[in-house]
Amino acid sequence: MKYNKEFSNYISIMKEALERENFEAYDAARVMLDESIEERKEQKALEDQVNTTNFGILNHIFEERLPELFKNNKKAVRAVIKTIKEDSNLMGEFNYYNVIKQYKGKIAETLEPDTIIMKLNEAIVATINKDTVLESNKKLRKVLKENNIMPADFIDEETKKLYESGHNILTKRLKAINNVVVIAESNKNISDYMNKHKNDVIKESIDPDKLIRDYKEKLKDTLTESEMSFVQQITDWRSPIAEQRKEKLFNKFKNECIEKLNSMLKEDSENAELKALNSQISEMKYNKDNIVGDIAKLLEIRDILMDE
Repeated sequence: MKYNKEFSNYISIMKEALERENFEAYDAARVMLDESIEERKEQKALEDQVNTTNFGILNHIFEERLPELFKNNKKAVRAVIKTIKEDSNLMGEFNYYNVIKQYKGKIAETLEPDTIIMKLNEAIVATINKDTVLESNKKLRKVLKENNIMPADFIDEETKKLYESGHNILTKRLKAINNVVVIAESNKNISDYMNKHKNDVIKESIDPDKLIRDYKEKLKDTLTESEMSFVQQITDWRSPIAEQRKEKLFNKFKNECIEKLNSMLKEDSENAELKALNSQISEMKYNKDNIVGDIAKLLEIRDILMDE
């Protein structure tokens, strides 16, 4: 695991610094370890969003990553779309949210949200198999995980409330006494959401059938230039902050060694050994695969120079 290796690197640097009683280096590495731990906590909380049987959340994660997946992982797109298309529960859930999100423009001017919700309950919710729908959702979750489709950002509370309400309606039995109030409240939440967003700018919905038709020729091993311009390339959501921290620590010790050597060379400009060491350190480049060894070496040189 990437973070385990990163944690071990910082701990090794801290141990090395303590052995040399270099408390400044220890404190610097400890701060970076703490930052790295907090970053991992946030990333884990982000990834944990996929650990759900809520179709709305799972589909939200997929739609959010779709442009990047078209560029970098077209097989994953195939797998998810195939899974949704071939499962009547998943297809019904997809259509349910698709109608809600398209409640805008002329439709919103003609029909009230409660009317749409009533029709959705009759045309879609009634067709969902309440005995198997959670298994269907688990199947979609499995496909996302197998293809490493993880959320790019936290879902905002309003949207999460929409998906939680939809989940209640799509998975709970109306005839169960305990569910009557929950489903009624959930229908109201969805009605409120539709009213609030009926004047939003209309966005093209992501329809599995349409994706299959429009991109059949695009789902190949490579993308042409025209396809690349059509499918916007999205840079990785995680900037390499951790790598930046390690490189910063490496450069800190490297620069301290060079500054000390330059100071010593001012007093002894003809010292061949100092010149050679200065040249050797100046040529050192950051190498993430050997960061612990390189920093340990710089610490050793730094301590020797400081004792001079």
